Amino acid sequence: MKKNILVPLITPFNKDYSVNYKGLKNLIEFDIKKGADGFYVGGSSAECFFLTTEERKKILETVVENANGKYVIAHVGDIGVDKSISLAKHAEEVGANAVASVPPFYYNYSFNEIKGYFDCLAGATSLPLTIYNIPSRTGNTFTIDEMVKLLDNEKIDSIKFTDTNYYALGQIKKTSGKFVYSGCDECFISALVQGADGAIGTNFNYMIDKFVKVYDDFKVCNLQSAMDEQEIINRIIRVVLDNGLLGCVKYLTSLFVGDMGNPRRPFLPISNQAKTKLDEIAKKYL
Repeated sequence: MKKNILVPLITPFNKDYSVNYKGLKNLIEFDIKKGADGFYVGGSSAECFFLTTEERKKILETVVENANGKYVIAHVGDIGVDKSISLAKHAEEVGANAVASVPPFYYNYSFNEIKGYFDCLAGATSLPLTIYNIPSRTGNTFTIDEMVKLLDNEKIDSIKFTDTNYYALGQIKKTSGKFVYSGCDECFISALVQGADGAIGTNFNYMIDKFVKVYDDFKVCNLQSAMDEQEIINRIIRVVLDNGLLGCVKYLTSLFVGDMGNPRRPFLPISNQAKTKLDEIAKKYL
C-alpha cells in the first residue's frame, strides 16, 4: 500500500566527500521520529548522479536495514535502461517496496523511446514503478496525454510530479487514476487541492513534521491551519532557494541531526552569510 509523506533522503558526506553512513542512519531515525511514512532513496536530493553504482546500492541497503519497516522507494534512474534495470533488481533483492526513475535524459530521446524505457524497467522486477516527472532537470516536458500514456502500464502505479502545472496534475490524476506525489515543497497545499495523494520533497529532511501537519490539516478540512503552516514552510524555503537548495538543506539538517557535509563538487559550499540567514530562520520557525 502506498504511503503519503516520504522523505527523499539527502546523502551525508564526510569532509573527504565519502558517504557518511552513520550520519545517514541518524537522519533516518530523526525523520521516523518526526512522522515520516517512509523514504525515497537515491533521488535528486541524494545527489544520485554524483554517486557511484556501489554507493547507490550501499545507501539503499543502509536505508532498508534502518527504516524500521517504513515504506522505501528506490530511485534507479539513469540515461540508459540497462543500468536502471540492474539497480532495480538490486532494490528488489534487498527489500525495497518500489522503484522509481526519471525519464532517460541527455540524449534527445523520442517519446516512444522514453515509454519503452519505462515499460522495460517496469517489467524487470516484481516491484511497482513510480515515474519521476521533473521537467526542469530532465528537459522532458510531457503533455497530459503523453503522461497518461506513460502511466498506462499496470506495473506503473504512481508519479512523482515535480512541476507547478497543477491543471496538468489534476487531469493526470483524474484520467489515469494513479497515485500522485507532489514534488514542489513550496506548493504542497496547491497540489493537494488538485488531487495529489502525498508528497516527496527535499525540505522534508529537516522539517518533515511541518509537511505532515499540512497534510493532516488538509485531510480534515482545517484549511486555514494548513495554509498557515504552508506559509511558515515557504518563509523557510524562500531563504533556502535564494542561497542554494542542496547546500542549505544539508546545513539546516545538520542543525538537528549532526553534520551532513557539503554537496559534492562542482557544487560550492554555502557562504557564511547564508549560514547566518539560515540560523535566523531556523531559530524563528524550526
